[in-house]
Amino acid sequence: MTAHTAIGLFGGTFDPVHFGHLRAASEAKEKLGLNDFRLLPVGEPAHRDLTHASAEHRLAMLRLAVAEHPDIAVDNREVRRSGVSYMVDTLAEVRREAGTETAILLILGQDAAHGLCGWHRWQELFDYAHLVVMTRPDSPASFPAQLESFVTTRRRNAMADLWQSPAGLLLNLEVTQLAISSTAIRMRIAQKRSPRFLLPDRLLGYIDSHQLYGQLHSQLSSQIDK
Repeated sequence: MTAHTAIGLFGGTFDPVHFGHLRAASEAKEKLGLNDFRLLPVGEPAHRDLTHASAEHRLAMLRLAVAEHPDIAVDNREVRRSGVSYMVDTLAEVRREAGTETAILLILGQDAAHGLCGWHRWQELFDYAHLVVMTRPDSPASFPAQLESFVTTRRRNAMADLWQSPAGLLLNLEVTQLAISSTAIRMRIAQKRSPRFLLPDRLLGYIDSHQLYGQLHSQLSSQIDK
């Protein structure tokens, strides 16, 4: 597959990162033909209860997870930046660095894309990047009416369309999505059950040595995330 001059950004809380994230990222990178592919951990989210481990711990685990995969980078700009992390600010910064011609692809899961209207200045995301929504093979992406109306004219069916402009379009991309969630992993750890084979082995020692997630049993039962 031809590698394109473009930047792929796969954002998330990664709390902790697991094989579901990593497999989806790998497939997205391959299918989109990207040389510059970055995992982008959120720093301080607008709603602080969205994360449990600190930004520094989540960043460290992400780096451990991809240490043997140099084709996937970790972009730590949101962790470095003080204050609440807004994706629109991140994309504006990446655009300034990349210039006006380079395509930027913001890669999201279906659940994140479905809630896009709740993001800070969400319409402006399309000024800086294309959106690539990873869909499940048995569940085509659908959006709330407000978002559907906004993206209707921006939808494209072919990846080649993304290389014709630097930003502004939306593409659905079918990838394998493993039934693994960060919530379930945190729950297992809180219950002193092994999360082995759900995330890279090297993260197990890190989580144990830093005593992450062990205090969360009472908080996790009502939460759902990916």
